[in-house]
Amino acid sequence: MSAEHLLPEVAEVLDEPNKDRIEFCRQDRWVGYTAAIKALDELDDLRNFPKNLRPNNILLVARSGNGKSSIIDYFVKRHPMGATEEGKLVVPVLKVEMPSKPDESEFWSLILWILGISHREGDRAAHKKRQAKSAMVYANVQMLALDEFNNVAEAGRATADLLAAIRNLSNELRIPIVAAGTEKAINALNLDPQLKSRFEPIALPKWSLDKEYLSFLASYEQLLPLAKPSKLIERELATTVFSMAGNTIGQTVKLLRRASVAAIESGTEQITLDLLKSLEWTRSDGWDTVARSV
Repeated sequence: MSAEHLLPEVAEVLDEPNKDRIEFCRQDRWVGYTAAIKALDELDDLRNFPKNLRPNNILLVARSGNGKSSIIDYFVKRHPMGATEEGKLVVPVLKVEMPSKPDESEFWSLILWILGISHREGDRAAHKKRQAKSAMVYANVQMLALDEFNNVAEAGRATADLLAAIRNLSNELRIPIVAAGTEKAINALNLDPQLKSRFEPIALPKWSLDKEYLSFLASYEQLLPLAKPSKLIERELATTVFSMAGNTIGQTVKLLRRASVAAIESGTEQITLDLLKSLEWTRSDGWDTVARSV
C-alpha cells in the first residue's frame, strides 16, 4: 500500500500493531509554523547575548493552549544538557514550571530539585537562594526558562518577593530569562516595573482559517500513521476541524490525535467528516454550554 502521504519514518509505523500506532498518534510532535519559528529565533538570539552586558529577557504570551509551552519544550530539547571537553557540566537552558501559587522559597526549591541538589524544603528562602545560585553557577546555566509565569500573578503577598528574587537572579548571574504565560503574566510584570522594563513581549496570536492553518494541517497529517490520506486541507474538512478545535493550536492537535485514534480503532484509516462528527468533543471554550445542559 502506498504511503506517500506520510513522512518516511511515519510510514514505517504502518506495519506496527494498532496499539503501537495509537501510542504513536498520542505522542508529542513538533510542527514548525511562522510564529513559532520566529519565537525560536528570538530565543536563540537571547541565549547568545553577551554575558558582560545586562541581559535582556523575553515574555512569550499566548492564550491557554496556543503553543507557548510547546515552544519552550522544543527550545530546551534543542539545547540539551551536556559537558565541555574538560567534563564540566553545561545546562544551556534551565526550565522551571511555576506552580499554581508560587512563593520565593518554593521557587528556589524547584531549581535545586531540577538540578538534582538535595536540600531541606523547610530551610529559609535566603539559605536556599544561596544554594540555588551556587548550583546554577556550577552547572553553567546559560538561560532560565520560566513556564506558566502567569501563576506568579496568583502568588498574593508573595508576588513582590518572588519577582524581586527573579530580577536579582538575572542580575547576579548575568543570564537571560524567557518567561511564558497567558495574559496574566503581563499583570504579574506590571507589579515590578523595573523587571518589566527588561522584558520584550512576543505574542503568539490566535489562529485563523488561512494558509498558515492549512499548512499546519498538511504537515501534521504527515505525522499520523493512517493507511489512507485524509486530505485535511480540503475545504469542508479543514473548515470542520477549525470549527471544532477553535483558534488555538493545542486544541487542533488534541482533536487530530483523537480523530486519528478513532480512525485506527474503527478501521477507516483516515479522518473523514463523518468520523469527526461522531467524536464526543467539546471545544475548550464550550464548557458553559456543557454546564447549562446538566
